[in-house]
Amino acid sequence: MSAAHFGGARAVTAHLTALGHRRIGVVGGPHNWLAGQARLAGHTSALADVGVLADPALVRSAEPTAELGHRAAAELLDLPDRPTALVCFNDKAAVGALAAATERGLRVPADLSVTGFDDIDLASATTPRLTTVRQPLQEMGRIAVGLLVRLLDQHQLEALHIELATELVVRESTGPVPA
Repeated sequence: MSAAHFGGARAVTAHLTALGHRRIGVVGGPHNWLAGQARLAGHTSALADVGVLADPALVRSAEPTAELGHRAAAELLDLPDRPTALVCFNDKAAVGALAAATERGLRVPADLSVTGFDDIDLASATTPRLTTVRQPLQEMGRIAVGLLVRLLDQHQLEALHIELATELVVRESTGPVPA
């Protein structure tokens, strides 16, 4: 069971491209995580919709923590031609990206847009509040418990994979591409 990683990532990148962003950095999850691969594919798909080829030089992979998100974002923001937006694997990595931006004197969203994924409580506690993709975490937990009970009762499961919809939550951390 999972959230719609591809669709969620596609939606958040499409939001950024609608704001004029074309040079979008990715603070992605580990290469071997299926969620990370699906989110990167969704990002790439949204860029292709506006005629932009994804630039591998704008992608960093890291464990999804604030500390490693900070490190990955810092690398991207220190590029000679830095991105105008960052899409982060999760809200914790996005918090690290916000800190890296602040350290470089960048204002979010005036100079840089930053997005997360998950919509944990932290996303609405940041300054500015984080644009993110909401995963139906409670619903995922409820379904997982139901499936576990069915397995323990030795019932046959009908579905091998369940994918739940995500929702783009636009807050103050994204804005038009800087002039």
